[in-house]
Amino acid sequence: MLEQTAEVVAVVPGGARVQAVESSGCGACGGRGCSTRRIAELFRRAPQGFLVDSALPLAPGDRVVVGIEEGRVLVGALRAYGVPLLAMLGGALLMGAFVPGDGPAVAGLLAGGAIGWIVGRGGRAERPRVLRREDDIPIQLKPYV
Repeated sequence: MLEQTAEVVAVVPGGARVQAVESSGCGACGGRGCSTRRIAELFRRAPQGFLVDSALPLAPGDRVVVGIEEGRVLVGALRAYGVPLLAMLGGALLMGAFVPGDGPAVAGLLAGGAIGWIVGRGGRAERPRVLRREDDIPIQLKPYV
């Protein structure tokens, strides 16, 4: 399970919109700030919010731990990038097999890419879910000996 600390920005039916909380860094420099961190600050983007599923009652400002199964990330990446790529290659090969020349192959590549993009975007991706509030300590039961 991949986990990330986030702050609740807004509550929506069945979930919440959260924003990831940045970690303070690796700690190798003792908190003074290394040159890598300073360079990263130059290219910092605006924080992005995302929707998560939640069964917990939340309020804006709550800090929570959100998680998603590791396999779900791979499936999402394959759907977003793999399907369009395979469709592009398939379209180019198919058009190239029936009509010789580079022009038809490029047209097949573009048509396959468009179809792959539409198929890859279809369906609902699994959203991360709130696992617990940040303050809550996960309970680990110890077996009786």
